[in-house]
Amino acid sequence: MKKGLGMITVFLVLAAALCVSGTVMSKGRNDYTRENERYALLEDAFTERARQILEECGFRNSGVTVTWTREQGCPRSYLVKIHHRGIANLGDDERERLTEELRDGELAREAQELCIIYT
Repeated sequence: MKKGLGMITVFLVLAAALCVSGTVMSKGRNDYTRENERYALLEDAFTERARQILEECGFRNSGVTVTWTREQGCPRSYLVKIHHRGIANLGDDERERLTEELRDGELAREAQELCIIYT
């Protein structure tokens, strides 16, 4: 009798522990999902704004590729590649002004690093 009662007690304790850990893990997963959604909105806004700036500068149909990395506990770092042959004709000062204009946005403030290269 005591053995059966002990087994039931152990089973109930394990079941309770699993329920609590599942709830904690679910909350962490929800926080991560919300963070990803927030960054996705920032990235989309950055890409649209970059395309608009590039078009205003005469670089129609430019390709904009945004990739990110993240070390644990740090904000994301971004690498942005702008694809357009005409950008190679820009002087260093013009390219620097374009880079600064592209960096002026919310994504740059949120990111640990935002590196823009032209290909």
